[in-house]
Amino acid sequence: MCRKAISRSGLQHLAPVQSSITALTNGPAKELRATVDWTENAVNGDHLWLETNCSGDLCYLGEETCMVKIAKSAPRRKCAACKIVVHTACIEQLDKINFRCKPTFREGSSRCLRDNVLRHHWVHRRRQEGKCRQCGKSFQQKFFHSKEIIAISCSWCKQAFHNKVTCFMLHQIEEPCSLGAHAGVIVPPSWIIKVRKPQSSFKNSTRRKKRTSFKRRTSKKGTDESKWRPFILKPLPSPLMKPVLVFVNPKSGGNQGTKLLQMFMWILNPRQVFDLSQGGPREALELYRKVPNLRILACGGDGTVGWILSALDDLQLNPQPPVAVLPLGTGNDLARTLNWGGGYTDEPVSKILCHVEDGTVVQLDRWNLQVEWSPAQPEEGTQKLPLNVFNNYFSLGFDAHVTLEFHESREANPEKFNSRFRNKMFYAGAAFSDFLQRSSRDLSKHVRVVCDGTDLTAKIQELKFQCIVFLNIPRYCAGTMPWGNTGDHRDFEPQRHDDGYIEVIGFTMASLAALQVGGHGERLHQCREVTLTTYKTIPVQVDGEPCRLAPSTLRISLRNQANMVQKSKRRTSVPLLNDPHVVPERLRLRVNRISLQEYESLQFDKERLRDIYIKSVCVCVCVATPVGIVVVRGDCDLETCRLYIDRLQESYKVGLPRPASAHRLSEHLHFVTEICQDEVFILDHEVPPVSQSRVPEMPDVVVEPSSGSDIHNTALHKAAQQRHHDVCRRLVEAGASTSNGKTPKDCAQEAGDSELASYLDSQLSEQPTAREDLETAV
Repeated sequence: MCRKAISRSGLQHLAPVQSSITALTNGPAKELRATVDWTENAVNGDHLWLETNCSGDLCYLGEETCMVKIAKSAPRRKCAACKIVVHTACIEQLDKINFRCKPTFREGSSRCLRDNVLRHHWVHRRRQEGKCRQCGKSFQQKFFHSKEIIAISCSWCKQAFHNKVTCFMLHQIEEPCSLGAHAGVIVPPSWIIKVRKPQSSFKNSTRRKKRTSFKRRTSKKGTDESKWRPFILKPLPSPLMKPVLVFVNPKSGGNQGTKLLQMFMWILNPRQVFDLSQGGPREALELYRKVPNLRILACGGDGTVGWILSALDDLQLNPQPPVAVLPLGTGNDLARTLNWGGGYTDEPVSKILCHVEDGTVVQLDRWNLQVEWSPAQPEEGTQKLPLNVFNNYFSLGFDAHVTLEFHESREANPEKFNSRFRNKMFYAGAAFSDFLQRSSRDLSKHVRVVCDGTDLTAKIQELKFQCIVFLNIPRYCAGTMPWGNTGDHRDFEPQRHDDGYIEVIGFTMASLAALQVGGHGERLHQCREVTLTTYKTIPVQVDGEPCRLAPSTLRISLRNQANMVQKSKRRTSVPLLNDPHVVPERLRLRVNRISLQEYESLQFDKERLRDIYIKSVCVCVCVATPVGIVVVRGDCDLETCRLYIDRLQESYKVGLPRPASAHRLSEHLHFVTEICQDEVFILDHEVPPVSQSRVPEMPDVVVEPSSGSDIHNTALHKAAQQRHHDVCRRLVEAGASTSNGKTPKDCAQEAGDSELASYLDSQLSEQPTAREDLETAV
């Protein structure tokens, strides 16, 4: 019995391995995955193996089971999701003892009640930081790598215990996991469902043959197959949950992106962490589009943020999830504007998730760029901008030429640009070289700028600007503030990123040099629309993406506003630790039967059906027959709820209808909260219409989901039940109903029935549930 419990929990190695292996293999037979598998061949509990140079870490299998005898020189792999380290040659042996990683989804075809309950994923640790959850003592840290297992910890909630009987007890193996301090941002595995590919039966295909042509049938089948996906999401809404979808761009910030991928997979569900180099953000956003209170964390530069915002525009999500920024790029001006800093400096990922959860949602203006090419004379240059939407700025002239040189050099030698410091040094050198060459000295002679009908060309030529910036956010060029302080310029409003106006600023070489020491440019205009005409090939950049633009006419106009997460200065809330209210614990559902004839007479109006049932308890006109009350868990699916209703049937000795087989196949894919919160109506094809000459008795059977016998008979005494009916009758006579908004007590007082009012005060005040039922009934 003990060995079975250990096997289910993931601590299989506590039990001795029966087979002894002495031969050394060259490695595992199956392909090792380093990324999450989203295909129909995905296996729940697969490890995410990454190459590691942790040569000092002992193999997770231990000396007795490890297949490598010369351990120092053997290659090793580390799982990003549960952090175990094994020799590459030992992975096959790890599969044989069935040590799985933490589950990331649930099978759509499963009928097991355990699927919705997330259990701890216990793992042995030879090194562990922190203190024991049971005794509160620190774990012993050794200078050399210990062969002794000192701790047992959960890969989900990160709770850790000493590897002692006094600290870690056997009953904890089967305990549900609360997901720990970050339960509010983690996507539970029960939300992500793997479904089977739909297959049409022979009978359906025969019927379709008779009434559909071959051409139409083929096109319909192709459409169904194109829409089908191996995974679907069925979220359970909760006001306290803010699930975070993480996008990481590994190309930003040197090697920081790869490290962040691994850290987020360790803390979160690996299926909510996506590598943008593996196809972009669109498919992930489509999968998570129905998740309520969703927040997005973009780990990369400002270009990565713009990429995600453009994908959100294409999908037209409503409401649009807000986007937080973890800066990995070089400039990171948008991240600075939203208080996320100028670059990631190894801040704990756990702390970053807290900031994403607590951040304030603000608006960010986004601007369209429309280009019309005007071929006055053949010149070199592109006729298309790298981006047609910008969030930070659009500029032309000196700064764009420097950015273009950096971009071309990085494309030619990407290995030389693997750190943020080296990138900034290159920028400084390119700027100094361009300053000496004075490549942008004649910019003002070749442009025309009109802002909201005001022509600024004469002023630009008079001041001989060598750089013009159309700025949406206060930050620019790695943290500088080119608009400056508006206190001494009363002609302009303070700059904002959500006011629908764009700031136009001109720079000379002197003002650009002063910008790095606190200076600012020449304020030209604050406008809603800009028309920019260029008469020669000029370097331009859109949010840091540069190009050489041929002579053309550009129009800048407001596109929309995006939701962004602004980092709070101080953390005001506490992480959710073992919070039982993250998911509703229990739902109390009334079960009612209704005949097909009565249901059709209401024209399938469920709201009308509910109203008639509520009023019928007191006026003796009952449409639905009350059967009883079931109490189920908040994350219960329809199939599990039906099991409790079947038990209610056995206890109450009534026959409940069975659903059609086609409906039963999909019941386990839907939560109860998707269809109801307080009442369940069961359509019965055989139940006769309810007689209107009797008062229906109140439900007197309650089925609980967890107790010794699972069913508690709470039948009221006949006298008490008769008393309840008498109260209902007297309340109806007093004028109580659901339409006048009065409580039963108010109606009793207005009718002068002091005895009834006294009863409601004294008796029902001690039984809140009965009082609520009575008020709802009236």
